Amino acid sequence: MALAEEIQGEVLYDVPMAEHTSFRVGGPVDYLVYPVDLTDLQKILRWCGKERVDYFVLGRGSNLLVRDGGIRGLAISLSRGFIRIEELHPERGKGALFAEAGESLGKLVEFTCGRGWAGLEFAAGIPGSIGGAISMNAGAFKGEMKDVLRSVRLMDTSGNVLEKSRVDLLFSYRSLKLPQREIILGGEFQLAPEGKEEVRSRMEEIIRRRAARHPHDLPSAGSIFQNPPQGPAGKLIEEVGLKGTRSGDAQISEKHANFIVNRGKARAQDVLALAEKARETVWQKKGVRLELEIKVMGED
Repeated sequence: MALAEEIQGEVLYDVPMAEHTSFRVGGPVDYLVYPVDLTDLQKILRWCGKERVDYFVLGRGSNLLVRDGGIRGLAISLSRGFIRIEELHPERGKGALFAEAGESLGKLVEFTCGRGWAGLEFAAGIPGSIGGAISMNAGAFKGEMKDVLRSVRLMDTSGNVLEKSRVDLLFSYRSLKLPQREIILGGEFQLAPEGKEEVRSRMEEIIRRRAARHPHDLPSAGSIFQNPPQGPAGKLIEEVGLKGTRSGDAQISEKHANFIVNRGKARAQDVLALAEKARETVWQKKGVRLELEIKVMGED
């Protein structure tokens, strides 16, 4: 039986990933599926197992580079059925909430800011989904997702729903280590009640600082490399003279050298060529190995 006949959500075929990533590059994925609830998601995983189809979860595509040949398999988007944000345990005091993985991180930041709950201001202006932010332990301005998480809700490959406490989760810099192909369904957060004006002021200041430093006028996927212990990756790339370097329509940003931007019709191979040039040049001239922060998927 076709997957579309088994679930309530929508199933799309041969979908260009350039339409679903902030880089605006990438070949097609075989299937793109939008489950509407847990039952749909369980049916999708069972179907993938029966048909031997690989799957992955597609967030908002803000930290993803898909190669030009596209992706063989199935992409799952939680952006239609998993977008709930709700306050928890009001009898215990304010600041506890649960947020599902498919909602945008920006919506979560605004939700907490509107209630005067402090702790997520660092995430203001970071694109992407809540699930993606948890998965990569997104952070900035001395804050990370792990700092405000109490637990994470997951689905394993058999469709079982699990809750894992923060203390049982293996977070590191821009990473959360989970068993292969477990899906993040959402997270419980604990924030600190504070005045709305104070929280709003800090959030707006971070947005201003981000806008001043980062190129937002052209498609990109944010920081290409993790910051090594020796200093910011962008500073190292700038110091070796690569700021503004182009490959086709891909360019190392003239505003921030840890961003590669799409100036129109860039291909994934152009982006990867620039990333490799930056990594090799920084290694040769600085003796520092840069590690990718973006996720790269698909075939050449």
